[in-house]
Amino acid sequence: GWEQEFFVIKAELYKQRPDLVNCGRTLIGKLPCRNQQGDLNYFAPPPPQVEELMFTVKQELLRLGVPMAVLHNEVACAQHEMSPIYSHSTFSADNNVLFMEVLEKEAEKLGLHALFHEKPFAGINGSG
Repeated sequence: GWEQEFFVIKAELYKQRPDLVNCGRTLIGKLPCRNQQGDLNYFAPPPPQVEELMFTVKQELLRLGVPMAVLHNEVACAQHEMSPIYSHSTFSADNNVLFMEVLEKEAEKLGLHALFHEKPFAGINGSG
């Protein structure tokens, strides 16, 4: 089945970046510091606000018939993953789109923004 990797950032910071708003990735600015991936990785708990977001999304998707099996941090800072229980490809494609819509809606309620671009930040790991 599919897995969806995404970045979560504060909505107020997202709105200050015309490149993120218009393209979903950074086009301008300084590269991030090296080795920042060690701050948050697979084994660290997600930040409280992101954890709340992922559990809310998990509950909403279960209500909609899409049970999620996995939710955790990914390698890059602010990068996370959620994956459902396997289903047939036609259902999986629809469920992935539904997941992205639910995540965006719930993130907005918490003052966050979800980025689905495969490499939204130059110089750090992307989703793939």
